[in-house]
Amino acid sequence: MEIILQDSSVKSIIKDVDFAYHKENLVYNNETIKILKPIQVNGKVVVSQGIADVKLSVKTRMLHTCSRCLEQFERDLDLIVDEKVSKNEQEDENVITLEEGDVLDIRDVVINNIYLALPLKILCKEDCKGLCQDCGSNLNNGPCDCKFEEIDPRFSALKDMFKEV
Repeated sequence: MEIILQDSSVKSIIKDVDFAYHKENLVYNNETIKILKPIQVNGKVVVSQGIADVKLSVKTRMLHTCSRCLEQFERDLDLIVDEKVSKNEQEDENVITLEEGDVLDIRDVVINNIYLALPLKILCKEDCKGLCQDCGSNLNNGPCDCKFEEIDPRFSALKDMFKEV
């Protein structure tokens, strides 16, 4: 959905927004996040004096891969978008300026806010234990059978010195 930003100071334009945006996946931190449900967008855009006040509610369901254990999991995204966009540079730092032209694409605003809402490390749960560094088993499913020997890092270079030939 596109909205043209006008310089008209006489009247303001109010547009109700209600659409579903179909996007297959997003790429975030070199990982693919699959969009399981269409991105549902509801809200209102008020354009006055060349500034669009965008207030939207965004909902969807995504398939993520955990950064620690590499398991896939589903999570709902429920997001509130509240931005001001202008085609001209504004003194107010809270107003975003369009790069080119005077057409505001609501889908771009939605996707940018989805990216901003994603955490740096996507985890299946807050206390995810990850994978064993030796055998690679998922430690969330239980402890592995690896035996860990604590080696003083100062002597780690000597550990292979006495192995049989």
